Amino acid sequence: MTTPLYQDHNMPAKKPENAHSGLWFERFFNQFDDDNHWQIRKPLKGKDGKEHDPKKDWINTVTGKIGSQKQLNEFQQRQQTLIAALQGESHCYSTDWHFVTGMGNPHPVENGFAWHPTLAVPYLAGSAVKGLVRAWVEMNEDGLSADENKALLKRWFGTEAKGQAAEQAGDFIFFDALPGEPPVLLCDIMTPHMGKWYEQGDSGSLNPNAIPADWHEPVPVPFLAVKKAPFIFSIAARNPDKQPDDVKELARVFDALNNALLWLGAGAKTAAGYGYMTEDKNFILELQAQKDADDQAAQFAALTDAQKSVFKLAQDYGQAKAHPKTQPVGGQLNQLLTQTINQSGGWPSEDRQALWALGTKINETLWNNKNVKNRLKTLQG
Repeated sequence: MTTPLYQDHNMPAKKPENAHSGLWFERFFNQFDDDNHWQIRKPLKGKDGKEHDPKKDWINTVTGKIGSQKQLNEFQQRQQTLIAALQGESHCYSTDWHFVTGMGNPHPVENGFAWHPTLAVPYLAGSAVKGLVRAWVEMNEDGLSADENKALLKRWFGTEAKGQAAEQAGDFIFFDALPGEPPVLLCDIMTPHMGKWYEQGDSGSLNPNAIPADWHEPVPVPFLAVKKAPFIFSIAARNPDKQPDDVKELARVFDALNNALLWLGAGAKTAAGYGYMTEDKNFILELQAQKDADDQAAQFAALTDAQKSVFKLAQDYGQAKAHPKTQPVGGQLNQLLTQTINQSGGWPSEDRQALWALGTKINETLWNNKNVKNRLKTLQG
């Protein structure tokens, strides 16, 4: 059992607004009885007349949308830079239904949860992703011979069997899978009704409570789960420069991951339908588009006023070039060019030269107008 950090008189009454949800959930459990014996309070009726389960009440302190979109975006952008440097790939998979991760972690509510240590969101560790892909490869759905499948397992994961001591590193790096956007958490309920049988069934006891039968009452057990979220999985070759064939084989590795998420499921309670995911191909494209937009915005912010004016003119020219017939010599683009020339009197010579080069290109492409050419000559004076 995870003991709390503070005694009751120092315990925060509720989770601070910007606190790490995982730290709060794991270390600030406040539903122990008043005798300080680390026993959880019994369910009691509240002022609303309803019976309140202390475990469920605690889980509900972290339900709803959690995490910061800004922090997730920044993390993914940094990771995508690393993945690109390793010539790896990232794919997004959205949960088909609920998803549970880290359920075996110790916690007073009986079922734990895997929180990312800095981002405060649920995640699937890279080791778990690796194990999931391995589980699919071990099923040998490709119809390889036994020796071929063992060789593939050793090359991809470092060993032919899970119990072996690794003599080499696998050819691929499996990164932690994190949500692409703040996920929504909920308090879910399981209802086991033969707990004593699982605890004492092998003892030979004739105790009626320890016999699997239909007279047992179900025992509601609350646990924390992800309602629905997109998760980004990233895999890269360990030595892309020395082993370029591994980069080409990434498609095969992701095919195994895709099948594993579709047919085996990730995390806990997969037998009950949890953890199954389907690829969302648009999400990565949207993430890349957002990264490009952010990079462009950062580059624009670093420009001088003169450089920003030239950049804006170049953008408008790029749009106008696609529809040249809609850009007459007296149109908006020409007006912007004239305005920019008039404002360039105090610019550094290199910026005036850049404006002249761009303006000349615009005129030659769209108008080939003598008056525009003469105005541009003033930039070289």
